[in-house]
Amino acid sequence: MDAAFEKQLAALSMYERAILMYCLHTYFNSGNYTTQFPLGDLLPDFAGMFDANPKINVFTKLNELEMMIDTKPVKVFKAMTYVKPSRQLVMTLNEQADLKALLAAVDN
Repeated sequence: MDAAFEKQLAALSMYERAILMYCLHTYFNSGNYTTQFPLGDLLPDFAGMFDANPKINVFTKLNELEMMIDTKPVKVFKAMTYVKPSRQLVMTLNEQADLKALLAAVDN
């Protein structure tokens, strides 16, 4: 991991880091790049913010997380959306990101 990426990881809130870990572990257990995180059940205060304004992104640092792959910046997430009826944060990991290295970094 390069220093700039480690700095980005260090800047994540504990909630963002937990969500990232959840997505990565779900991916490695299922092989599915898209994860439906039950925001309403696990973090109801954050779900309430999205319910009030679906365009808000309280997880900006997580959404903008980038790592260097072959000297090119690659976003970790392709997409991050909130589904109001089910109160889920739906996130799609980028298959170009080094997910194994990322998992090792967030698990330590």
